Amino acid sequence: MKLAGIVRRIDELGRIVIPKEIRKTLHIKNGENLEIFINDDTVVLKKYSELGNIKELSDNICETLNTYLKTNILISDTDKYISISGPLKKKYLNEEISETILKYINERKKITLKSKKINISQDKTEDSNIFICPIISNGDAMGSIIAISDKEFTTSNIESITLISNILAKHIES
Repeated sequence: MKLAGIVRRIDELGRIVIPKEIRKTLHIKNGENLEIFINDDTVVLKKYSELGNIKELSDNICETLNTYLKTNILISDTDKYISISGPLKKKYLNEEISETILKYINERKKITLKSKKINISQDKTEDSNIFICPIISNGDAMGSIIAISDKEFTTSNIESITLISNILAKHIES
């Protein structure tokens, strides 16, 4: 555990302020949820991920899409890849998503990139056909489903991934 060397006072309502530097480092935005844990005599704050809470489901979805579409499938929240199926699994599992991917997620639009080199994580790129479908739940961008393939995506491929994105969004809402 890294020590930040910052001391904060708890106010009369039991609140503390998480310093801006720490929020920036951990990509914590205003309005986001944090999980609170107790570990012996330590209080732990952890960024909450709705998609991380349905990891088993997202793992199954990745495997199913990979089997059906015969392409690499990556499911991310807004910080890292949580489920991956296909040859790229070892390369990207638990990697942080790149600023480029985060930008596409926050734009809340599906995008197809044909044979374009793109940063998938902070320091790793792919030069393939890429389809990015954001997962939008209750109006919030929760993450994405990304397909990476040497072949171009068909309309059927795009519709399948979009359908699964919508199913994940509904699952998060309920």
